[in-house]
Amino acid sequence: MAQAMSLEQLDRFLNGAQEQVGAVARELEEVQTQFVSAHQTSKAVHDAALDELSARVEADLAALPGAVRTAIDERLVVERETLAARRQELAERIVPEAERIADELLDRAQQETARVRALNPRLDQQEEKLKAERGQMETDLVQLNAEIKRLSGCLAVFINFFKISALDRRRNELIGRLTENAVALKDVRDEWAVARSAYTESEQQLKQQWQQASVAATHAREELAQLDDDAVREQLALRRAIFYVLDHWKIPLSGEAQAMSLIDAIDRMVTLNVETDAYEEGLAQVAGLIARLNGIGQGLASMAHSVKALSNEQAMHSAYLRAISVTVDDGVLAFNGQWGVLRDKVRDEKALVANPAEFSALFEAEVHGPLAEQQISGMFDALGSALQAATRGWKG
Repeated sequence: MAQAMSLEQLDRFLNGAQEQVGAVARELEEVQTQFVSAHQTSKAVHDAALDELSARVEADLAALPGAVRTAIDERLVVERETLAARRQELAERIVPEAERIADELLDRAQQETARVRALNPRLDQQEEKLKAERGQMETDLVQLNAEIKRLSGCLAVFINFFKISALDRRRNELIGRLTENAVALKDVRDEWAVARSAYTESEQQLKQQWQQASVAATHAREELAQLDDDAVREQLALRRAIFYVLDHWKIPLSGEAQAMSLIDAIDRMVTLNVETDAYEEGLAQVAGLIARLNGIGQGLASMAHSVKALSNEQAMHSAYLRAISVTVDDGVLAFNGQWGVLRDKVRDEKALVANPAEFSALFEAEVHGPLAEQQISGMFDALGSALQAATRGWKG
């Protein structure tokens, strides 16, 4: 039956439900981990058996039961068309495009190398010119210092005062020019360092891209060369047809009169195909159920946040906002009363993974029953309506 709750009680109810939903989701994450591991193991066994059986069938098509041979012949038509289309695409688009990309990258690399090589002589000339000017200025400075020292004797300093002052101004001017020269020389060297660093980085990137493009072009040319050979293309079409049919065959052949060892191998392949499909379906289902539960948890958290805000507002303005009671209906209570039962159903992850069909049945029962989209939206709509009805008096 419906239950009346204060805002504080509803807040606790929603937070408790959210925690229970999270607990179920965490149990399902354990199931998911086990499914991934089991699927990887199953897939490895499946793929090895498929490779071995495909080679065996290709070597002895006459030993196949009629139904399997007919399926392969029918699939062979599809594979021939697929390879013919692939051959055309390689010749008209993929190979030319791959070669164009490789050529463009090589051209870019060559242009970058030429640019840096052109930059180097110019900067070298600037540096040598600055170094020569600096050498001359340093020589002039030494001579000026010597002349000033000579004219600065104890008695001569008064006689040569004006000469010394003129020489001192020249010296300060020379020192200023030397400073400017040092700055210019540093700028030239910095420009080269930046250019060299950028070139090195660009060269490495272009080299890597060109190598990848060249490999892609080579593989495309090799594939085209194979498909241009009619005999090779036909053999590949047959191999693909055999592989496809055996990978999708799910009908046991027990009782057929042909070679029993081959029949047994195909029946084992049937078992592996069914098992692998079950694990892949289970992986998709468990991921979907986790996502659905996470969505419910987020919705409950959002609703709890709104209830908490209403509770705070009522506490702040209690003088004129009366305390309210929210009537939570049976549907909301029942919906949020299922989490413990559901958690128990998914708690034994090893048992579920050992029997994927059991989990599949559980998934279908939940997402088309208690956890159907209609049930979820109905629960949140009912909660929203209950809150709106309870607070209607506040707005009057």
